[in-house]
Amino acid sequence: MAAQQLYTDTFRLQDVPQAVDMDVVLLDMIAEQSEQLHANDTIDTLTIAERMQLDSIERELKEIDSIRTLNADLVFQKMERIPTIEIEKSWVKDAEEDRNDVLRAIRNMRSPWRREATLMLQISQNYVTANWYQGGSSSFAALGTAKGQISYISERFTWENFGEWRIGASTVSADSLHKINTTDDMFRIYSKANLRIVPKLFTSVSAEIETRLLPTYQANSNMLKSAPFSPFRFNAAFGIDYKPVKNLSISVSPVSYKMIHIMDTARVLPTDYGLEAGQRTQHNIGSSVRIEYTWKPVREVALESKFYFYTNYHDVELDLEVNCDFIITRFMSARLILHPRYDTSVIMQGDTHAKIQFRELLSIGFAHKFH
Repeated sequence: MAAQQLYTDTFRLQDVPQAVDMDVVLLDMIAEQSEQLHANDTIDTLTIAERMQLDSIERELKEIDSIRTLNADLVFQKMERIPTIEIEKSWVKDAEEDRNDVLRAIRNMRSPWRREATLMLQISQNYVTANWYQGGSSSFAALGTAKGQISYISERFTWENFGEWRIGASTVSADSLHKINTTDDMFRIYSKANLRIVPKLFTSVSAEIETRLLPTYQANSNMLKSAPFSPFRFNAAFGIDYKPVKNLSISVSPVSYKMIHIMDTARVLPTDYGLEAGQRTQHNIGSSVRIEYTWKPVREVALESKFYFYTNYHDVELDLEVNCDFIITRFMSARLILHPRYDTSVIMQGDTHAKIQFRELLSIGFAHKFH
């Protein structure tokens, strides 16, 4: 097995034949024999036996040409079926990463299963003395992210499974009751199965759970904004999935189910999550659209975006999350998160109508990807 370079960032694997081409040897011998016959006598002076011999040679020449043409077509078709290995472009030349990409592609050709995991830990710290002339207060913040993906990919059927847990905490100087509070907490599992109808179009069934695993308190209060499994969301959808280009998925689900459950209704306000006061669980049937796109212009930059739209024909939920990772070194990266959302069913205390919610985060620290 050898690697033939097609162009700068693509390699194709193929078998290299080592056997002698006997067709060429045979063709040269017959052509030489034909030339000798024509050199010795003209067509008019050839005997009947020599004419028959010449006709036989010409038929053999045509048959050999047909066989070689057919063989060339088969070799070309075989080459077209051999998968290509795309090497990601990079700002920094890294031979080891290129080698790992090739080995990973070879492993993927042997098995339909794909596995990948990412671990990130980012920390920021600030210390200010009490007599600092500009004022201010000391603070410490940490953010951890663990992501994993296991997928089964074949020609007609794909099954994609994603898992993610984000946890962030920081010291809160303005809160006299809590020295450390949770700034980000999200545990999510998403699974989608696709069956191909025509190229780029699939029937799709998906399910997703999302919840919190740690408590988040309101400032100077023992009331909780969220708690373990409060809220707990479950979404299920059936529809079609359109994939016009690589790394772009557009899922349209005419039938979609959404469930929201609040386990600790004593300290978590159900109205903050679209439920009525005193209500523990809410069920909704409606329609949804989910768009996911990943863009990697170079190996050191990865942008992931997720857009989710849901309506039960009374309320509307819009959620857009954009994550951009910048790889500084092999074990260090920076991350920017932009997360606007709008939900007409959520009206906070003191408001008369729903408003746009927004979250932004910029962090830097350790990061590593496992395959």
